[in-house]
Amino acid sequence: MIPEYFAIVGAIIASLGGLYYLYETLTGKSQPNRITWLLWGLFPMITFIAQRAQGVEGASWLTFAAGFTPFLIVAASFINKKAYWKTERRDYVLMSVALLGIVAWLITDEPNLAILLTLAADLLAGIPTLIKAFKHPETESWIAYAISTVGFGIGLLAIQTFDFQTSAFIIYLFVVQLLLTTLAIRRPRTSV
Repeated sequence: MIPEYFAIVGAIIASLGGLYYLYETLTGKSQPNRITWLLWGLFPMITFIAQRAQGVEGASWLTFAAGFTPFLIVAASFINKKAYWKTERRDYVLMSVALLGIVAWLITDEPNLAILLTLAADLLAGIPTLIKAFKHPETESWIAYAISTVGFGIGLLAIQTFDFQTSAFIIYLFVVQLLLTTLAIRRPRTSV
């Protein structure tokens, strides 16, 4: 375990991964799915608020970093003509789950319920990008995901108390970023 202030270092590094993806979006190298990235911005922000409500300090900034840069990427995707918005019925279900998380938190005054629901919704929101990274790895930035993986890994090591509100979302982010790195680093096979 490393000192808790390293969570801020991890958040900065994770943000650098997001900023690298932002750069690749602006230059047309990455092709973000706008709905995924919009939801990837929204759900961590709900979790960030729930964490702060429970007194989570340093580790909550990793969650904030996970939510802030996706909003920038969505904005940048309108400049990149290769970015696409593919709204499906599932996307509306995910938005409903996020709103349900907020309502459930307000009604029950149970922030962990908001974290759980937004974590599940965030995972579902990421499925289109996971599939795209698997089928078309050239459309994703493995470098950006790898940088974020390192940042969330450092943040994970800086967690002092492994309770649900502090660690669940960061563990999830680390695993998803690692999976996306692994999928995106592959290059499609060329036929012989």
